[in-house]
Amino acid sequence: MWNIRRTVLTGLAVVAIGALWHAKITAQQNSSAGVVTVFDHQKLDASFAKAISNGGSDLLWSHTSGKETYNVETHSRESVNAACKPEGCSHTGYTAVVYVVSGAATMTVGGSAKAAAPDKFGGHFIQGGESRRISKGDMFIMPPDTFHWYKNVESPFQYIEVPVP
Repeated sequence: MWNIRRTVLTGLAVVAIGALWHAKITAQQNSSAGVVTVFDHQKLDASFAKAISNGGSDLLWSHTSGKETYNVETHSRESVNAACKPEGCSHTGYTAVVYVVSGAATMTVGGSAKAAAPDKFGGHFIQGGESRRISKGDMFIMPPDTFHWYKNVESPFQYIEVPVP
């Protein structure tokens, strides 16, 4: 478990350093200050509430840079309507940096989907893979095209997902 946390923290440090370097270069190129967007707890709470009614996710922020659009989303996995697809969730074309805001769940990563009945939150069992318990305050980095799903959900299980190219 310690190696996983060390790997996640190292990955976060690399992402942070890259973001700082990019911000410094951008600031040097632009003479005016950038726009800071703040989401206070009321806006986040409203986005999580909207995520529940939208089937599990809500677009919190979007930015287009060049040919790419980056979206920051809130997710709430509290009901069958908010579950991943039967074959699991995966992200094509980006790495997801995920921060758990509330609740807990057992996350299974890798393996292959099994045609079983969904659990009460709609997740389908994955054969093989690796499971770990995640909860409020945890952060993980999910590589592109990595199948995962959540089971044993303790509501409200809510997280913020930030895509990284």
